Amino acid sequence: MKGVDRELITVQEAAEVLGVSLQAVHQGLRRGLVRHQVVDGRKMVDRHRLLQRWKGLNDLEAQAELCNRYLDCSAWGAPPWSQEQWQTLRVVLEMAEPHTPVHPYEVI
Repeated sequence: MKGVDRELITVQEAAEVLGVSLQAVHQGLRRGLVRHQVVDGRKMVDRHRLLQRWKGLNDLEAQAELCNRYLDCSAWGAPPWSQEQWQTLRVVLEMAEPHTPVHPYEVI
């Protein structure tokens, strides 16, 4: 990333920085939400990118605003919803995540 010094941190440090469990960080890595690299046999993540990704995932107000742009909220009644409606909602939520990779192999 241009103009930003890379600070690689361990997965354990990433969990501490985010205030989540080590298991949660490993799950995020397995799902490909954050790029990592192996240095001396240890998984390392870029601290700056990790924090950017975390902020994007947790900005619920911005996600809700984007979802409302994609959905016709008047057409959605209260739950329970059909499987098709849940699938639609999932896709819209993924579209509303500002840092979601566009392609499954394109990670941040």
